[in-house]
Amino acid sequence: MVLALAYALLSGLHTVFDLDMGWHLATGRWVVQHHAVPSTDVLSYTSPGAEWLYPPFAGVLFYGIYSVWGYAGLTWFCMLVLVATVACLLRNASRPDGGLAAALAILAVPAIAWRSNPRADLFTPLFFAVFLVQLWTFHTSGTGVQGDAAAMRWARLRLWILPLSMLLWVNLHPGFIAGLGLIVAYLLMEVLDLLVPERRRAVLDRLRTAWPPLTATVFATLLNPYGPRVFKASLLLAGLGSGNQEMSPVVVEELTPVPLSSLSLARFLDWRNPDSFWWLALVAAAVIVLAAWRRQFGAALLMVAALYGSMQHRRYKGLFAIVVVVVGSTILAEALQNRRPGSAKAAARRSGRWGALGGVAAGALLLVTCVHIADLISSRRYIAAMAPMRFGVGESWWFPEHAADFIQREHLPGNLFQVYNLGGFAAWRLGPAYPDFIDGRNLAPDVLDEEQQLLASSPDSPVWTIEADRRHINLLLFSLARFSGIGSPDLMSLCGSKEWRPVYMDEVSVVLLRNRSENRPWIDRYGVDCQTHGFTPPQPASRMELSNFYANAGDILLHLGRQSEAREALEHAAALSPDDPSVPLALGQLFEERQDLAEAEQAYKRSLSLGGEPEVVWLCLGRLYSSQGRYAEARAATLTAAQLSAMPANEYSMLGAIDLRLGQPEQALSDYARAENLGEQYWRGREDQHQALFAQIAEGRAAVYAQSGDLQQAIESEQEATRRMPESASRWKTLGDLYGKAGQVQLAEQAYERASALSK
Repeated sequence: MVLALAYALLSGLHTVFDLDMGWHLATGRWVVQHHAVPSTDVLSYTSPGAEWLYPPFAGVLFYGIYSVWGYAGLTWFCMLVLVATVACLLRNASRPDGGLAAALAILAVPAIAWRSNPRADLFTPLFFAVFLVQLWTFHTSGTGVQGDAAAMRWARLRLWILPLSMLLWVNLHPGFIAGLGLIVAYLLMEVLDLLVPERRRAVLDRLRTAWPPLTATVFATLLNPYGPRVFKASLLLAGLGSGNQEMSPVVVEELTPVPLSSLSLARFLDWRNPDSFWWLALVAAAVIVLAAWRRQFGAALLMVAALYGSMQHRRYKGLFAIVVVVVGSTILAEALQNRRPGSAKAAARRSGRWGALGGVAAGALLLVTCVHIADLISSRRYIAAMAPMRFGVGESWWFPEHAADFIQREHLPGNLFQVYNLGGFAAWRLGPAYPDFIDGRNLAPDVLDEEQQLLASSPDSPVWTIEADRRHINLLLFSLARFSGIGSPDLMSLCGSKEWRPVYMDEVSVVLLRNRSENRPWIDRYGVDCQTHGFTPPQPASRMELSNFYANAGDILLHLGRQSEAREALEHAAALSPDDPSVPLALGQLFEERQDLAEAEQAYKRSLSLGGEPEVVWLCLGRLYSSQGRYAEARAATLTAAQLSAMPANEYSMLGAIDLRLGQPEQALSDYARAENLGEQYWRGREDQHQALFAQIAEGRAAVYAQSGDLQQAIESEQEATRRMPESASRWKTLGDLYGKAGQVQLAEQAYERASALSK
């Protein structure tokens, strides 16, 4: 128990990073300043007056903590909630299942800690644990390892904790619906136990006792500022509402499924990897079998539902871990206690064997957990996972604080455009003077479409001009930091823009102003030349801070084509932090651009050996091998990336091109079909935002049909590619070539003319 609590404490002790943290703080500030609860959008200028149903009091609490203790206070508070959640799971070590609960809690800590950030979702694992512990304890009172009269009396009394907890939960996070789900699960367990005659009387007694507090719990959900309307937000968050198409896994990564393949399953054998999801899944499978065998059908169904939900959406891994600890420890303990009877001597031998096995398992768990704790304190876990956190307290380095200071200090005019990932930060740091363009609160489909269309277009395109005029956008803020930063949009296109001029740049962000006469004073004074701009390391700074600075600066220099400077910065970062897998990954991309292909391959393999994001690195290796004509190796690497990726549509599109090169046209068509199906599944209703992928698929099919001699099918597929990407000169030229081969001379000339016009 001590080890589990210490592990939880140190897992929560890291710099705060969450893309939603900012809008929670901004909402809390608004409530405190206006003494009101918002029911419409009050943070963005793109959807003013839009309905907003979200409990605001978590934001108020975070804002109060920040106002007194700053970001360090948020770190400590999140850590305390994580420790409280794990302590709730441990309950009472004196019970026969206490040791198992502690062991399973250690395995569960990483999954629960993943959600322990300064956001309202922080409270759902805590209250979920409270609900499950009380309901499960009450359900098992009078039977099994927990069966005694005193335990049953206390279980009855503690049921009244539920309505009090729900009163808090419904006003802190829409995840309160999970509590109602647990009540339904409890009632289902009792109903299924009615089918077992010897349990029927106890079930009826429990139901008579439970209905008042459970009814009060349901009514407590209505005691919130929005009344019954809060269920709309709750169902949407759970993916069950009418607007759940807005909660796309492309936008909300937490909604992506857990990749299921032999490679992803094998990763759980890496003892240094703290992600114990597959170990918990293995325990869950054993519990399901044991529960069904013991005719505890309700418990088996609960475990099946928890496992399925966590496989479909990563967001629910923490809740699944809680179910495994609470339900699994009891059922496993009962199974161990009720082994087959025998002589006292045989029982003693079995007890000795089980004791020895338990001692070895406990020792191994102790050793591995101590190593994981050491990895936390040294920040190795965060570095290896390429995460924007480090051990300690305060704010993550990822946020563009200095850029926000520059915007406020210089009073830059006009509305601000920033991407979704920066929406929360902009709402908090720059609002209300600069309302945000889009954030995680209100994913209005038209605003989301607008953002994606802008990011897919050149900053000098008519799309930007029209939207900037319509929205009065005069100011752009983009993240250049690694991990969900640099690359969207392309930095070179921003630096070379005539309509927008960079006026601030550091190793994590860039600020641009619209190139107009009224902005000339700022542009003339602060204009940034991206080809000569220097990056100054922070002073004073720790070794880790310097390593992070040089890694970020090297990545930016690489994207700017300043290869020599990029290599120098990245090698400096590698010397300071040799275990950082992101640095050899960036070096591999640099070597690949310089056509130093052997060095690029070695750098990518170095990143893999350090435990970096394998799906990204394998994809880079697949691209590298393909460029060298090593198509068999390229296929193996790209297929590995696809098996590890949660959204492998692009990977299967690449496989189609590789299989065509390998002379396997049927397999290539199968790859393209799978890529298209996955793309439609991920981006259903929003395919227009990802035209490049679907155009690539159509063009790949055209190449397959052309190679097979089916010119009509090839023409139709290439027409689809040009329909999706009508500004692509190369695709119009390819279409012209196909028309020419088919003898359609006039159409070929028209396609060539279109390609020529687009090339000018």
